[in-house]
Amino acid sequence: MTPDALVRALEFHSRFLEGLRDSARANLAMESLAGLDLSNVDLREAKLTGTILSRCVLRSANLSKCDLFAADLSGADLKHANLSESDLRGAYLRGADLSYANMKNVDLRDGFLLTQDEDEKSIVIQKYNRDNANESRAGLNGANLSGSRLGQSAINQADLTGAILTCADLTNARLCDSKLAGVNLTNANLTSADLSRVNLVGANLSGANLSGANLEDAELAGADLGEFDPEKVDLSKAKMTRGMDQLDADTRAILHGHVTWVNSRGAKGERAVLDGRDLNRVDFKSIDLSAASLRGVDFTGANLGGAAFAMSDLTGSKMNKTNLCMADLTGANLTDCTLTEANMMQINLQPADILDEDGKPTGRTWASNLTDADLTGANLESARLDGANVRDACFSKAWLVKANFTGAMIDGAIFDGADMRKTIMPEAA
Repeated sequence: MTPDALVRALEFHSRFLEGLRDSARANLAMESLAGLDLSNVDLREAKLTGTILSRCVLRSANLSKCDLFAADLSGADLKHANLSESDLRGAYLRGADLSYANMKNVDLRDGFLLTQDEDEKSIVIQKYNRDNANESRAGLNGANLSGSRLGQSAINQADLTGAILTCADLTNARLCDSKLAGVNLTNANLTSADLSRVNLVGANLSGANLSGANLEDAELAGADLGEFDPEKVDLSKAKMTRGMDQLDADTRAILHGHVTWVNSRGAKGERAVLDGRDLNRVDFKSIDLSAASLRGVDFTGANLGGAAFAMSDLTGSKMNKTNLCMADLTGANLTDCTLTEANMMQINLQPADILDEDGKPTGRTWASNLTDADLTGANLESARLDGANVRDACFSKAWLVKANFTGAMIDGAIFDGADMRKTIMPEAA
């Protein structure tokens, strides 16, 4: 669209909003406005279906009741913008800054867009969601939604990994089945929100208002819920972690013996062998299971935040939706592990130093091994994978922002749909 055509469209739209003659509602569907400064523009009720608005400056713009179906708003500056009652189904908002935007009653579900095919005759149906080859067109991952008003919004099945939702108003919002692992929700208002089946592993909810929220089957391993009124917040149906005191006597004895073994550098106690055990949803925060044998263990939904698994054998273990934030897995064997939607922010998977009998470095190292591991949808923000073996591992749709793969062996690894902004890859990659 030419600048003159855009100016005319905006002038006619202004008259349309005032109810004047010789006016027309702005129809900018499928047009490219990428990179333009449209601060304070009034485009209420405009048709912006499929419009490319990437990297646009839309500060304080009025986009209320807009048709933004499948629009590209990636990297756009939408601070203080009014998006209330807009149709944002299928919109691409990755990297957009929506801080203090008004998003009341917006619809953020996946969408389908009918477009003309290359032959200019037939019609193509494009679905803009994370399963589409165009990569997460409906994604909100990484968006800054701090202070945004999202009350009563439909954000079902959305990927909000890496999003900032501090002080956001999500009253009565529908977030069921969404991904919020490791997300910052401090002081957010989630009153009566539908959080059923939401992945909140490792999320920060301190100061958040959860009164009347539906948390049925919500994953809460390692989540910081802060102080809350148990009479107003129902956690009875949420997927919470259990204390180690609820484990069977034999498992507790093995864990105790391992701690003694680690602390005495093998002089006392015994190395833990827990192969094949069911340890799902156990709170193991900050435990030291270094060099333990944990082959085939089920850690689903467990809290392993800050735990030490250096040189441990976790071959074939299940760690789906597990909290591994800031865990030490240097030199660990994670071959064939499943880590789908796990929170692995700031995890350490660098090579481990091999020590002598006196606990001093020998100068040799042992690389972490993630061969054939499945990390689909995992949050690996700022993870250290320097020198790790990730051959044939699957990082599909993973959040790899600021992750470090320097010197890693990545032959055959899958990164389809992964967010790799500021990711450091091997030089030869």
